[in-house]
Amino acid sequence: MSVERIAVTAENDNGLDSPVSGHFGHCKAFIVSTVKDGEIIEVESVLNGSHSTCAEPVDKLASLGVNVLITLGMGMRPYMHAQQIGLSVVKGSVGTVGEAIRSYIEGTHEVMERDGLCGGGPRSH
Repeated sequence: MSVERIAVTAENDNGLDSPVSGHFGHCKAFIVSTVKDGEIIEVESVLNGSHSTCAEPVDKLASLGVNVLITLGMGMRPYMHAQQIGLSVVKGSVGTVGEAIRSYIEGTHEVMERDGLCGGGPRSH
């Protein structure tokens, strides 16, 4: 039995129908799903409130048991923190959160690499 907790950055908190957000630190919400044996069995919305460090949203997801994060974009600092705590970061695609999770389940995803990260600036998380 395989169980994963997957968070996807979302433009709103409309569950699996939410559009995937273009940037980790500025997303409206994280849609957190529990996936068991390839099936989504639970979905919850976690608002991405204000944060003073790039590590805070990463730590929040980890505290919820998330082990996979799907996002379109992410800055170097939160990416490195995610790597340090064992959170896998996966490149999402434009579409809905549900589509992004299905793509991950089907194995048609790419792991986020450093060259795919957002660049510079104090708001790049």
